[in-house]
Amino acid sequence: MAQVDEKSLQNQIKSGQLSNLYYFCGSDILAVGNCVKKVIKAVGGSENVTKLDGQNLDLHQLAEEAELCPMFAEYNCIQIHDCNAETLKESERKLLLEILKQVSGQTILLFDVTGFDIYGGKTGKNKKPTAQNKKIIDYIIKAGTVCICEPKPVSQIATEIISSAKKQGCTIERPAAMALAMQCNSQTLMIQNELDKLCAYVNGGIITEQLIQEMVTPQLETTVYALTAAVLKRRASDAMKAVEELLALKVEMPYLMAVVSGCMIDIQRASAARKNGRTVQDVMSDFGYKFSFAVERSFRDSMGETPEHIAECLNLLCEAEKKMHSGTVDERVLFEKTVIEMLRK
Repeated sequence: MAQVDEKSLQNQIKSGQLSNLYYFCGSDILAVGNCVKKVIKAVGGSENVTKLDGQNLDLHQLAEEAELCPMFAEYNCIQIHDCNAETLKESERKLLLEILKQVSGQTILLFDVTGFDIYGGKTGKNKKPTAQNKKIIDYIIKAGTVCICEPKPVSQIATEIISSAKKQGCTIERPAAMALAMQCNSQTLMIQNELDKLCAYVNGGIITEQLIQEMVTPQLETTVYALTAAVLKRRASDAMKAVEELLALKVEMPYLMAVVSGCMIDIQRASAARKNGRTVQDVMSDFGYKFSFAVERSFRDSMGETPEHIAECLNLLCEAEKKMHSGTVDERVLFEKTVIEMLRK
């Protein structure tokens, strides 16, 4: 059938067009869970679902379960949670594919992944699932339905935040809602948790941007964006505050440097695009971005900047990464020194 988004999945289910094979995954864990709930509701509820642990999957049991005829429901629905094809033996992977190929019209096999990264830790705009997981996903795209749940555009999330806050008897203006979305890096589960906390705190009142800054825990990517924006605008106090927050997260320094460099590259692309009259959509198309929120933020942070200034900062980051990998250095001191040098550009 196809790879779809959440809305298309909802429409598909409403129309009664259930697939025999489903695969739900992605970094937006709450959205993955919602997709699972939609299918389970469509088959009559959890009492009509057999749940299997994908990390300890008995494939012979799965084959037997898949052949059973439903007794009191229209479908024999089997949910396989966190099945990582990379951990299976070659013979097991072949058997799993055979099971998928032979699934009957009365059986639904539903794979959902929330406990491991299907990309194997790979990052970047053109990342792909690991080889063995990709084989499973590619087959289900052809024969069933796949939904990879990644963050939505900030503007769309902000609308959902406003609506959710209203249901809890609170008010949040759009700028504050967008700030919350960006602070949580557009992760739905994180946003919902933070919004629940904020609504409980204001108790029917107004959630402001200042309150979000004070109460919402900063995330790695969000803080990196704050750092790069402060560096480019030469706001030393804001930059060093972001450095302190990043170091407090105790992330591996090579990874942190790579994230900072990646963020600066995003801003450089946006700056070059702005200079040449290109749009957010142009950048997404030219560089293969799947989601707009990072590009939108980069366009905002690149305002008033030149590609040449950003390139100077990137050169400093490149030199720092070389030093980090070439010998024994104090990584913390190197990182702080690099930020200071960028502020002076």
